Amino acid sequence: MSHGSLQVTVVEARNLKDQDTLGQNDAYVELYLDKDYKQRTTTIKDTNSPKWNETFTFNLQKGDDTLHIQVYDDDAVGKDSIGSAKVSLKKIQQGGGQSEEWVKLPAHLGLGSHGEIHLILRLS
Repeated sequence: MSHGSLQVTVVEARNLKDQDTLGQNDAYVELYLDKDYKQRTTTIKDTNSPKWNETFTFNLQKGDDTLHIQVYDDDAVGKDSIGSAKVSLKKIQQGGGQSEEWVKLPAHLGLGSHGEIHLILRLS
C-alpha cells in the first residue's frame, strides 16, 4: 500500500572531493529509500561541480522516513565513493512537504566535507 510519493530533483553538486589521480570526478548520484530499489542520475564526466537537473519519483511505503544519497566517481573498473548523506522525510513534512537544500557529504567521522549536493524534495 502506497503512502504518497516523494519527488526528488538532483540539481547539482559542488566542491566534490577528487577521487581521481588524473582529471576530475565522473560523478553520479544514487538515491534510495529502500536498498532494493535504487535510482541513479547519469554520469557527468570530468568535473567536481556537476549539474544534473534530473527528477526521480519514489512511492512511499509505511516506514519510509529517510532518503539515502550516495555520490560516486564512475571509473573504468568499478566506482569510488565520493560521499553519502541522509535526508529526514519527517523534516520535509514539518516544513510543509517541500524542501530545497544543499546537503553536505560529511567526511569520515564528520570532520570536514566531501562536497555538497543541491536537492529539491516534494512530498505528495
